[in-house]
This record gives sequence, structure tokens and C-alpha cells, in this order.
Amino acid sequence: MADRPQVQEFLGTRELDTKLRLYAAYVRGIHERVAALFALLTQAGPDVGEVLDTAEQERLTGVTMFVTHLDETGCLAPDADPAHLVDIVWALAGPQLFTQLTAGRGWSTATYERWLTDTLTATLVPRPSGRGGFTS
Repeated sequence: MADRPQVQEFLGTRELDTKLRLYAAYVRGIHERVAALFALLTQAGPDVGEVLDTAEQERLTGVTMFVTHLDETGCLAPDADPAHLVDIVWALAGPQLFTQLTAGRGWSTATYERWLTDTLTATLVPRPSGRGGFTS
């Protein structure tokens, strides 16, 4: 995953707002390609459970890498809990929520991307008061 050009772009960007926007665009692109397949597989029964488990583990690995990168580059508030933020980003950037918002609620994929960027920003960006985004 880390070798993909889109990943290299958000990892190499210094500005946090730009990182989050690029990450949201990356997530949108993945979901545009595979969310419908993921939804079909979830309805296919237990025979595909291992495939879904592997896909979710890979997604968790990618989200963990992203949040770890943010932490290691000083983008998170000093009191932020990276492990808890991994769970939050994992939930927000999941294919199920993408499908619920786009197919279920009629959002365009561009609207989803803007929402994800705004939500990640509200959750992860340290506030001027010194308190960061979400802490546990």
C-alpha cells in the first residue's frame, strides 16, 4: 500500500489539511472501485468470510499506518490517543459507511469526500486552544 502514488503523495505532504484532503480522496477512490463488490460479498454468506476478514485487516493496517504517520510527524495533539484515533478513522473511512451515505442516502461521491475531509479534520486537527482532536 505504501508504494501507491496516492499514498506517497499524502505521506510526502507537510500540511495537515492537505494530507487529510488527499487521504479522503484516496479513500473515496478505493470505495468507488470496490464498495459495491464488498457489499455483495457481505451478502454471499460464510464462504467469503475469510476474504472479507483479510480485506478488513488490510484496511486496518492501512489506517494504522496513516494515523501512525500523523503521530510521528507531529500532526496530532500531544494528548491524542493514536490507538483510539485508528479506531475512529477506521470506522469513518469504511466501505459500509461510504455505501450507506452514497447509495443509501444519495450523496455524491464528491460530497462523501468533502464530508470525510471535514470530519477527519474536526477529529484529528489540534485546536488553537492547545487541545487536540479527539482524545479518550
